[in-house]
Amino acid sequence: MDWWDAWVHWTGTGLVWFLCWLTLLLGPPATFSLVSAAYRMAVRGESSHWRELAADARRYFGVSWLWMVLNLIVLALAPLNLNFYARLPSPWNGLIQGLLLLLTGLWFVVQLFTVPFLMEQKHKHLGIAMRNALYTVLAAPGFSIVLSIVALIIAALSVALVAPLLLGGPGFLALLACHAVNERLETYGIRDQAVKSGAKSGANGGASSPPGEPPGP
Repeated sequence: MDWWDAWVHWTGTGLVWFLCWLTLLLGPPATFSLVSAAYRMAVRGESSHWRELAADARRYFGVSWLWMVLNLIVLALAPLNLNFYARLPSPWNGLIQGLLLLLTGLWFVVQLFTVPFLMEQKHKHLGIAMRNALYTVLAAPGFSIVLSIVALIIAALSVALVAPLLLGGPGFLALLACHAVNERLETYGIRDQAVKSGAKSGANGGASSPPGEPPGP
């Protein structure tokens, strides 16, 4: 219900996100800012002000572009490797190409969880976020595949049609990913452990804080 309750907010945010991608330079930071806003709503039930979105874009500018470059490298290498092995006179070509496609698909499924995990962490380390995302996918492959298919359908509709974009499609995708990560953390008891740890810290005079680097599910 949180997405529908904030329909106007997510519509405006999605349009700003789209305009940022037209500049190319601001696309990745806008994506991380969008996921950060979705994380606050999915986990804390808080809406984000425009100033928070702008601050998040500045905060995540470097790490968002590192994430983007890694994905561009994978996108560039995948067809090159497939073409290379297709030309080799080997009976193992089909097997190798299938393995490459599987690994490429796994990479992009992992990316669906990576940015929400980064928002979950106290220290914004991309490698740790990717590790936890990979653990999540390997621990719950069925859950991850179904979620990825749903996300892919929504993304394809948003690209092919204008209506999903105007209805806040990017925000819905970000919320979907953040809710999925939150659900996995609760399912594996990691969220409860973090809450108990924070409560114990508060009882001892320390300030409780959200979980930093959650251990791999």
